[in-house]
Amino acid sequence: MYVLAHRGYSGKAPENTMAAFKLALEADADGLELDVHITKDGRVVVIHDDTLERTTDGRGRVEEQTYAELAQLDAGSWFGEEFKGERLPTLDEVCELLKGTDKIFNVELKAGVNFKELTEKVAELIVAYDLVPNTIISSFNHYALAYMKQVNADIRTGILYSSALYQPWEYARLVGATALHPSHKTVVPFIAQGARENGMMVNPYTVDEPHDVRRMVEAGVDSIITNQVTRVKDLLQQG
Repeated sequence: MYVLAHRGYSGKAPENTMAAFKLALEADADGLELDVHITKDGRVVVIHDDTLERTTDGRGRVEEQTYAELAQLDAGSWFGEEFKGERLPTLDEVCELLKGTDKIFNVELKAGVNFKELTEKVAELIVAYDLVPNTIISSFNHYALAYMKQVNADIRTGILYSSALYQPWEYARLVGATALHPSHKTVVPFIAQGARENGMMVNPYTVDEPHDVRRMVEAGVDSIITNQVTRVKDLLQQG
């Protein structure tokens, strides 16, 4: 079972920063999960929210700022003084970190109705850094996932969802996806079994507590997306 670091090792470092990604790799996570938006000047930036206030000292919407403006912001102090000066990374920087590795790379598209530019730019970067075999593109915007398959049919996609879906593998096929990324609360053994029988990975989020880890193991999922990399790895090793 794979352990994917949710927004990097976000239990120990500010989410979606290079510090969090490097800590995840040091902890031997099997892969990284992160979120991307597009800036006013067309750069792909790593941040979860569409606004800046929660995780930086900036204000306003990500899409209304240039990357030069975003690069001036402090994205670490909110988590801890030792992370003061951490910046919002570009997707390029994280691709460079993972280039040449076998780590799973789960990129979540934070895309609204204007999803095409972000989808195209992400596909370009994944190809440029030779990360197509590693990558799973996920999103709650399933139109963006369908469009990703039009842009590059070789890039794997996974549907994010938070409510129980009936035979989700059937729906996933409609958008060309080969992975399910459900809230762990919706995962039960027959869903994981049905997905497996239909050639779908099941990679639930966000699994931090021991009883939930055990439940995912019993269900037979493929990956666990977590904020607590070492805790989950230790629990899996204990069996």
